[in-house]
Amino acid sequence: MAVRSIAAETLMRHFSEASWADFVRNQVSANTRMTMQQHIDDGCKRCKAAVQMWLGVLEIAEKEGGLTPPADVVHLVKSQFAAMTPQKSSGVRLVFDSMLQPITAGLRGSVAARQFLYETDDYCIDLRLEPRSAEGRACVVGQVLNRGGEERAAQGVAVRLQEGKLVIAQACTNRFGEFQLEFSASGGLCVSIGRDRQNEIVLPLYGAQLERKDLD
Repeated sequence: MAVRSIAAETLMRHFSEASWADFVRNQVSANTRMTMQQHIDDGCKRCKAAVQMWLGVLEIAEKEGGLTPPADVVHLVKSQFAAMTPQKSSGVRLVFDSMLQPITAGLRGSVAARQFLYETDDYCIDLRLEPRSAEGRACVVGQVLNRGGEERAAQGVAVRLQEGKLVIAQACTNRFGEFQLEFSASGGLCVSIGRDRQNEIVLPLYGAQLERKDLD
């Protein structure tokens, strides 16, 4: 009897982990399920342990699913954010950022301005972000230059400082292509530049929350 028992155990077929994962999720045919259930009922401890493990995984997965917001709600929120936040324009290249340059000695405790230089197919755009003496105020000074044509300065170009779609301040470039905007310093600001809203260039204004630097 002992010899026959050992032989039966040796010949016993064990199902794979993937099969038991399908079993607990009801992803197997009725005939296969009956065979696998009979296998457990016959006392296979190894496969019974696999079933218990996958049942635990299934329970966790079902609880996680309850925390997932409905797809229509996710779509609605994403569409609202897309309507509120302008996307950085494609074809814009950041060619200089003073924050990435070595800091000049002797600026200990000063409030550093930050300068950017952007390029597009049509313009060179120089932006300088400066603090103001009034607490919480800042200023962006810039110049827009044409990359082609006889006129170097881009005169009469609309410049808007925006928080999302909300316009905080606006101006037009003068005959030298220059402009200046003063505002309450905060994060999430961008500068849009263009003669019309359909072809405007949107630039993120990094570091609009200026902080006093204590340099060692």
